[in-house]
Amino acid sequence: MKSFWLFRSNIRALEYYHEYKDLKTFKENCHDYYMLLPLWLVEHDYFDEVIIWRLCKKPTPDIVFNINGKKYIQRWVKNFSETLKYPSPDTSFWRGGFLEYDQAVSMNPKHFGFKLYLGAGRRVFSQYGGQYDIYLIEDERDYNKKYKCLPFYKTASPEIFYPLGHKIDWDICWPANFTQSRYKGQGEFIKLIGKSKYLQKLKIVHCGNKSEIGKNLCKKNNVTNIDFAGHIPRPLLNRYLNKSKFGLNLSNLKDGCPRVSTEILMSGTPLIVKDTVRLLKYFKSSGVIEVNNDNIVSQIKDSISNYVTIKRETLNATFNHLSFNKICQKNIDMWKKI
Repeated sequence: MKSFWLFRSNIRALEYYHEYKDLKTFKENCHDYYMLLPLWLVEHDYFDEVIIWRLCKKPTPDIVFNINGKKYIQRWVKNFSETLKYPSPDTSFWRGGFLEYDQAVSMNPKHFGFKLYLGAGRRVFSQYGGQYDIYLIEDERDYNKKYKCLPFYKTASPEIFYPLGHKIDWDICWPANFTQSRYKGQGEFIKLIGKSKYLQKLKIVHCGNKSEIGKNLCKKNNVTNIDFAGHIPRPLLNRYLNKSKFGLNLSNLKDGCPRVSTEILMSGTPLIVKDTVRLLKYFKSSGVIEVNNDNIVSQIKDSISNYVTIKRETLNATFNHLSFNKICQKNIDMWKKI
């Protein structure tokens, strides 16, 4: 029996998708690609069993989905060292690069089979002495010759993000939480809007938490053209994106690879992305406009002028090479070659 383990995070609180106890509801409502990729691997017969390992202070029953005799299991432990009591997997995937991962791996590296590491932010590579076989990279700038690296391709749930053909209400939809403003660039862009007569003419909707912070920044910079939708569920974000000409991501390199980039593209909405955002060149082939501090205003202006053409390119890319099945297949094809 071939098995795959995913170590999802060191967060001990339950996520919203742990409420879903049946497979259909889970697939329709879970936005997390890291949870959906292992499910795809089971459904396509690459593995017979998947275990998603999570931390929890209190005993929590397994959630088990049976798929044609195969199993997708969400399981909780107090400490990842407890996984050493279970039969070894063929492949383990470690998402986030947390201290708890390295502690568990260091106890018995061979126990975890072929080890794939996908860090985030400053933890692109192991920081605490863990031993992994492959480091997965989400931006070419992160490649390091000291390690064996492969690209990791990430997309968004096709059940949640897809084209709707809505009437356009905004020029730009800007998904970014203000609790992460040190990574997401809200302050800088609002200041820029205050200085640019062109940007002040655009209709912009911001989606993300702590709207009061954005409203205060707008007041300070005399910006009046941003609507604040606040924190919204992702199905509603898809509707906002479909009602906008472009999606915007201004993250810096201190951020990981923001999932919102592929969520925007999978909605069929062209993406305006700053050159500091982690994103593989593969995703920049169509429907992506890269900007920097010097050309951001002119690039946005040119993009909006050429919206119809760029929108068509985005839709073609969404269906041709950014589809969920194709992205999952690209990842497993690379791992099979190792």
